[in-house]
Amino acid sequence: MKRFVYGAALALLISPLALSAQTQGDEDDLAEVESLNPNPIARLTGRLAYDTDYGVVVGMGFVTDRLLGKDQTLEFNIETQEDGTRVNLRYNNDAIFGESPAFGMNVVRSETSASATYDFDSTVTRIEPRLTWEVSSALKASAYASYSVSDISGVPVASSALIVGDEGEETTSAIGANLEYRLPIEPGGTIRTARLRFGAEIGSTTPDNDFLRVTASGQAIHVFNDGNVVLRSQVRLGALSSQAGTSSIGDRYRLGQGSIRGFEFGGLGPRDLAVAGTPALGGNYYGIAKFDVQFPNAFGEQAERLTPGLFVDLGSLWGLDDVAGGIAGADIVDDASHLRSSVGVSLSIRTGLGAIQMYLAHPIASQDYDSTQTFGLELNHSF
Repeated sequence: MKRFVYGAALALLISPLALSAQTQGDEDDLAEVESLNPNPIARLTGRLAYDTDYGVVVGMGFVTDRLLGKDQTLEFNIETQEDGTRVNLRYNNDAIFGESPAFGMNVVRSETSASATYDFDSTVTRIEPRLTWEVSSALKASAYASYSVSDISGVPVASSALIVGDEGEETTSAIGANLEYRLPIEPGGTIRTARLRFGAEIGSTTPDNDFLRVTASGQAIHVFNDGNVVLRSQVRLGALSSQAGTSSIGDRYRLGQGSIRGFEFGGLGPRDLAVAGTPALGGNYYGIAKFDVQFPNAFGEQAERLTPGLFVDLGSLWGLDDVAGGIAGADIVDDASHLRSSVGVSLSIRTGLGAIQMYLAHPIASQDYDSTQTFGLELNHSF
């Protein structure tokens, strides 16, 4: 009997210590697991946006950074708007080759229907594996290969010969490289950020177009007067050079108010004036410069969510490999580099749904056939 009492007493004394040790061990294991990746296993995302180029954009997505390991990310997004749908699948693995390079794969499918700007339907499917090297804290380099299939359909019979000739399916294979360099920032200076980007791509498009595409851009942010004046500047350049054959409307650049405010999407650059609707043709070359001066504290602390500004945009979109326009190809299209520019006022409003960007623009250099746009509005909210 005494042995039973002593044993029971010893068990009552030991069991809390054992339970405490077990609980502490579980907490340590849990803390170790959570320290590997404190984020949720996966999450759903959404996007609600509006701008005067594309109208209302609604999107949803799924993202996880625990796909077969903490260094792998899988992201899926689908977005729809009035004239089209875009689906994007992105995969990244930062450690597949060790510390460097990081591997990524991007698959995009987009569909657009005929609109007032481009009166044809189009679909594009593109797959792009990519390697990225963090060369230093200031320099990042990447190399990629891409394969895409595009199709243009529903082109009106009476449209420009330069668009009718591009109807049908084409495939594009290309390899390219990009460099991004962040300039060093001196403490106490006015520059808050400065970045340069360069890209080059060489490829071939069926049936007969070999091309070289080169892009470059630079942007900087300066802050003056204790943060009361912010100057944002950027320059963008692009060139599509056909080494054999001619570029199609699906290959060429198309610009809008995101490049030069005061002009609609497809509202500047070469157009075929000899056919109904004077369709935009895009261009092989573009050069853009944008300057914004913003005044974050112009309305005082009572209206700190409001940031007014002034801007100047200028640039051009030009160049075609073939200028034989009109219905039968007998009318020459003007593809010269005519300057476009605009000035205006802007207002940014910070809200619970994200920043609302709006502007009033006045084109001061344009062509008579350009499609201009005085007012612009943009809202982008992700959740």
